[in-house]
Amino acid sequence: MAENHDLLKCPLCKGQGEVTRPELIKLLTDPELSAKLRTFLAHLRQSEELEVAAVAGPNSSDRDFQKDVHGWNPQVPMWRRSPKE
Repeated sequence: MAENHDLLKCPLCKGQGEVTRPELIKLLTDPELSAKLRTFLAHLRQSEELEVAAVAGPNSSDRDFQKDVHGWNPQVPMWRRSPKE
């Protein structure tokens, strides 16, 4: 029964898991914790940047306005054009 009182809801997974109080104290007092967290966060940030770059596609700055303007239909009013024009 004493062990049940030492079980805590895991603060990292928002209560989805359980961790014992001594185990949590051991993890938080690890001298290499800061380095491990920095490495993990840097890897996470890098993977997110790659995903954003892949989703964003080509930049709109790659388009040539002078070339695109000649493809517009002058008969269509500006307020009825698509955002692509």
